Amino acid sequence: MPLGSSNVDKPTVLTRSISSSVDQVHDDINADDRAVIAHNLDTIGSQLDTGVDDQDALLSWFNPISGNSGSLSKIDANGFWETGCLSFQTTANTITGIRIYTGTVCRDVTRKFAVTTLSVTDV
Repeated sequence: MPLGSSNVDKPTVLTRSISSSVDQVHDDINADDRAVIAHNLDTIGSQLDTGVDDQDALLSWFNPISGNSGSLSKIDANGFWETGCLSFQTTANTITGIRIYTGTVCRDVTRKFAVTTLSVTDV
């Protein structure tokens, strides 16, 4: 079995990368979308600072630049006081379709949330 090809017009591809759910997320949800998601979760964060726990909240988000939108749910504040982070799920309506993602937001140096992890959720 040959390992390569001497055909310069149509060479054999010898290496490929294995795509992951993280790669898919970066293709579907860009930095602007992540900023919109984090901004929406900041409203919950300010309630948590005052002691109000709103884990059943359902927040909608929309990015007018990309046209992407979704709904944030399953907002979990366990560990918020120790880490300053929340976990969540979001749907995302993008040009590639509708998917569900699981993610985490944590407070940055300005005390605003920033998306730190985001991955495609297997349904």
